[in-house]
Amino acid sequence: MGKSRLVAEAIRLARTQGLEGYGGACQSDGTQTSYLVWKPIWWAFFDLDPEAPLRRQVHNLESEIEYLAPDRLGALPLLGELLGLSLQENDFTQALEPKHRRTALEALLLDCLRARAREAGKGLLFVLEDLHWIDSASHDLLERVARAIPELPVLVILAYRPPEIARVQEPRVEMLPHFTRLPLSALFTRPDRAGSACQAVPALS
Repeated sequence: MGKSRLVAEAIRLARTQGLEGYGGACQSDGTQTSYLVWKPIWWAFFDLDPEAPLRRQVHNLESEIEYLAPDRLGALPLLGELLGLSLQENDFTQALEPKHRRTALEALLLDCLRARAREAGKGLLFVLEDLHWIDSASHDLLERVARAIPELPVLVILAYRPPEIARVQEPRVEMLPHFTRLPLSALFTRPDRAGSACQAVPALS
C-alpha cells in the first residue's frame, strides 16, 4: 500500500501541473511477455482505439508516425510486437537482422517521444508499476527512454519492490545521474491506546 499511495499522490500532483500522463503495470505472470508494461502506454501515446477495426488502427498509427517521426515511417511495422497488432512487413523491416529490429524500434519510439515532449507544453509523465516483474524487452526500452530524457520535459515514475530472487535485477536506470530513489521502509505496526488493534504505518526513509 505504501508505494501505491505514493505513486497515486505523485500522479495527482503531476496532473495539477498539467503533465500529460501514461501508465502501465508489470504482471507476475508476464515476465516472459515482451513489452507487456509498455503496451498500454504506447497505445495511449499514439491515441489508438482498441475497439476500432485493424485497418483504422493502422491508418491512425501511420498518421501519428508521419507527424511525429516521418523519417522513421519505414520502421512502423516493428510496432506490431510492441502494440500487439498484426502489421505487414515492408522491404525495410524484412531486411533487418533480428538483433537490429529492436534497435530500430527503440529509435522510432524515442524520436516520437522527443517530438511529443517538445510540443506537450508542460511535459509528459510515464508511470511503470510493479517493476520487479518487468520483462527483458521492457527493461531495455526503459533504459533507452531514461537515457534520452535528461534534456526533455519528461518524468518517469517507477514503483517496485527490491529484488528478492536471483532472476530479478535492480533497474539499470538507478545508475543514471538524473535518477532519484525514494525508498519506503517495511511497514511497521503499533498498538492503539486500547492495546488491541494494530495500525499499519508506512515509514518513508
